[in-house]
Amino acid sequence: MRLALLFSGQGGQGPAHWQQVQAGIDGDLGPVILQAVPDIAERNTTVNPEKLAKNKIAQPLIFAQQMLLWGSLQSRLPRPICAAGYSLGEMAACSAAGAFTSAEGVALCAERAAVMDGAAAGEHGMLAVLGLDDGLVAELASEAGLAVAIRNAPRHLVVAGPQAGIAQAAARFEAAGASRLVHLAVHTPSHTPVLAKAAVDFKKSLDMLPERRLAFPVLSAIDATAARTARPALDALARQICTPLDWAACLQAVREMQPDAVLEIGPGNALAKLFGELAPEIPVRACDDFRSIDGIVRWLDAGH
Repeated sequence: MRLALLFSGQGGQGPAHWQQVQAGIDGDLGPVILQAVPDIAERNTTVNPEKLAKNKIAQPLIFAQQMLLWGSLQSRLPRPICAAGYSLGEMAACSAAGAFTSAEGVALCAERAAVMDGAAAGEHGMLAVLGLDDGLVAELASEAGLAVAIRNAPRHLVVAGPQAGIAQAAARFEAAGASRLVHLAVHTPSHTPVLAKAAVDFKKSLDMLPERRLAFPVLSAIDATAARTARPALDALARQICTPLDWAACLQAVREMQPDAVLEIGPGNALAKLFGELAPEIPVRACDDFRSIDGIVRWLDAGH
């Protein structure tokens, strides 16, 4: 079987994912998870959406959840033909391919969150805009002091910038006939030049990791370039912090590799839905669609 992996980004995390990570803190990843997210040790802690949206919580938490899933799945799945990660998810894609260990990744995600928060003073947000031409979205975003951060598909962009600009732009997008506007649970102007310093700072840490061959190619979310060794994959991880993502191109690259099935690992199923719209001929599911690891394996074993 030719299996491709997609790793979710921020936005789909909820209390169930918090609980999944809590259940894993007795394992090998426990010490680094506890250091990155100390509250995870409090079994009765109430987690609300606002708390889960904070970078310092969301980034190490989501990465840990993804790697706990991957750790349970890896030995039961064929070696993937490729992996791609949406924003933060590219950290998990790189780790799954062997660019760095899961423990190193949890610590790196905590650092990534810290440098991103430190580079963007004030309140920021991200807004998905559907149903408008790309050029019009870019124009209206710029007028509101925002920038296009992600291209998910034709007429489906994500813009980012100051919250005041998000509110202003949302009104303009609605007036222009946008079919849908979605305020994302992310409070950072990710993938925009505002985070240029964060990209430089994060690269310094990534540069300390050794070069090694990856177990399978990792596609950069910036432009779908396939990295087969760690160094170009790590360089792309740093650049994507302040560079717009062309996720549509990334999904097209996955499609062109002709997988028999595609599996999304991480919170939510947004990436599976996007890929299903692009390539309805290829079976695609998300881990969150299943009740158990056995269910995921049975689906893949059923001939997909």
